[in-house]
Amino acid sequence: MFNSVKSNKVSEHIVEQIRKAIFGGTLKPGDKLPPERELINSFKVSKATLREAMRSLEVLGFLDIRKGVSGGAFVTEVDMKKARDSFINFLHFKHLSLSNLTEVRLILESHIAEKATLAITEEDLKGLKKLIEECEYVLKHDIPIESRKNEIEFHRIIGSVTGNPILMFILDFVEDLLIDTKEILQPGKEFSKKVLNAHKRIYKALLEKNSKKVRQEMVKHIREVERDLMTIQKAKGIGGSNLQKLQF
Repeated sequence: MFNSVKSNKVSEHIVEQIRKAIFGGTLKPGDKLPPERELINSFKVSKATLREAMRSLEVLGFLDIRKGVSGGAFVTEVDMKKARDSFINFLHFKHLSLSNLTEVRLILESHIAEKATLAITEEDLKGLKKLIEECEYVLKHDIPIESRKNEIEFHRIIGSVTGNPILMFILDFVEDLLIDTKEILQPGKEFSKKVLNAHKRIYKALLEKNSKKVRQEMVKHIREVERDLMTIQKAKGIGGSNLQKLQF
């Protein structure tokens, strides 16, 4: 299954071969890799080099390494959290801004909202209605943190309607950035009230199956969120609009 490797970065070649075997279907989630000694002979590497590669694959989410008599290296499906965390680690070193975040949201969520209008089910609409009611409750009882979670979940439900795993992954990542932004800036009750009102307008347009209106309301909502967060950021004395200064 595997070939010997010769390079200054031997462990990287091992990782690449195993990844290709997984992507090509030769290895599937749940499959157990050959014993360590067999892999060492196949790759013609040292035990230390092989274990370095195995650790890398485990960190990337491709393997689950178990100890004990029935242990070994098992292929796993990379979950969304690991993929998202890797993406966040990469972007941590970039100069992100609230404007960057808004631009992506405008492109992504306006399309998703419009696409979801005709595909959304009664069950999805019930879920959105429930979130709106929960937001109303927590705002009335001054529970802003729970309100923020529901604010984001509203967008995720709409995103899930598309059935497109790529869109859903990117949306999930973007919404997590937004959660982090809110956690740092701590917008108050008035901000959450505006978000709630915007969600009510989007929900109403979805009920009406009016895709043009849904898109318009989503764009209006995203721009309003950016405006309000930038105002808060400036008031807190964080220079410019750099998200790195928000500790991403």
